[in-house]
Amino acid sequence: MALNDITVYQTEDGFVVEFGGEGVDSIAVTLRSTPELTPENAVSRAKALLAAAIEPAHGDGARGKDPALLEEELEEGLEDSFPASDPVSVTSSSIPMRDPNAGR
Repeated sequence: MALNDITVYQTEDGFVVEFGGEGVDSIAVTLRSTPELTPENAVSRAKALLAAAIEPAHGDGARGKDPALLEEELEEGLEDSFPASDPVSVTSSSIPMRDPNAGR
């Protein structure tokens, strides 16, 4: 989506920065009021917030974790799902039936 228009609205709680796209599409970012927030820096704060939301956080997710920790988490998961991970047994147990007439 190409951004064609940027509009800043002041609200009771801060600012809303609306990035207008082609057609009727738009993205709005709500910024809560802080002492340093002004209409002049609201757009740059909104852009930074959008960029942070789009970019994956470094250190989060499987790629950023220690390999030993990942292995430990895998082992825990396998242990927790142990009965479900066993293959279905194809053997059957045979329990002899008692003869109802025995002992009479």
